[in-house]
Amino acid sequence: MIDVGAVRRTTGRRAYMRRIITWWGICFALLGGIPAAHGQLFEADSKRYGNPKMDIVVTEIERRPHSSVIDVKITLIGSSVGSSFFLLCSIRQLARLRGNYRYIVKLEEKPKPGQMLIGLLRNPSEKLSDLGPEFAEADARKALIDLDQFAETCALTK
Repeated sequence: MIDVGAVRRTTGRRAYMRRIITWWGICFALLGGIPAAHGQLFEADSKRYGNPKMDIVVTEIERRPHSSVIDVKITLIGSSVGSSFFLLCSIRQLARLRGNYRYIVKLEEKPKPGQMLIGLLRNPSEKLSDLGPEFAEADARKALIDLDQFAETCALTK
């Protein structure tokens, strides 16, 4: 004699497992189609803040292991303080996205005019020369910027 209850329980378990496997398969397929955030190049546009007096776009154009080359296009500068903070907060956001780096070293007009080479550090004791040959000549005391000191200001611009 066939135990109908056992058949239903077995069939129910199989159907449940098929649904779970199908659900996970769909999730992995969807996630597989989304590029990883750390692989995308960064861009910040001042127009997203709705300030018509400032038009600045910061674009990461090259990503290196411990640095990024950014291109800065200034169409309309607005106030010097506002534009400086937009640039700084954009670089802070880039450093966070690249791996939650707290310190940076920026070399302006490198590798060419209109660009900056941003070195990313986790702590101030790291050797600048490890960031790349361009950083070997930088004076660490003058070049190092602690991005945490701007956290409150940058939080206000969101």
